[in-house]
Amino acid sequence: MEYPPKHVGPTTILVTRAALALLLIAVVVGQIAVFITAQSLASTYPEFANLQVPLVTAGVIFGVCVQVILVITGILVGYIQDGRIFGSSSLRLVDIMAGTLAVATVIVVSTLFLIPGPPALGLLLLGSALVGATFTLLLLVLRSLLHRAAFMRVELDEVV
Repeated sequence: MEYPPKHVGPTTILVTRAALALLLIAVVVGQIAVFITAQSLASTYPEFANLQVPLVTAGVIFGVCVQVILVITGILVGYIQDGRIFGSSSLRLVDIMAGTLAVATVIVVSTLFLIPGPPALGLLLLGSALVGATFTLLLLVLRSLLHRAAFMRVELDEVV
């Protein structure tokens, strides 16, 4: 059976994956910067040195969550190119993305109680938590749409 022609060309896939790779590199650089900055701040402000380990740990775990999401996005882009986006493996990957995004949101919320700083920083973290929760819910809605489209495709394949 012939499927409709691909709407996404190989150049678009390549550029998308390159952009995802650049974001992945930026996150790794950010994780390295967290270590360097934390050491510098702990020596400058010794009264906050006890927060260095939990905040660096939260920053690194948050970075790993972002990296997982970027890698899975790259895999799903390949699935679109291969025409496998409606398979069960893509649903599992979207589930992993939603779970990872939820973990990242919990990390942001947990750091809210650790970070000493101006009220604007607390508002920034609250806003980030709201954005994370919203994206998690949006991803779950999109997952249900993907599930429905996959089911409809299976039904259509059976009819044809």
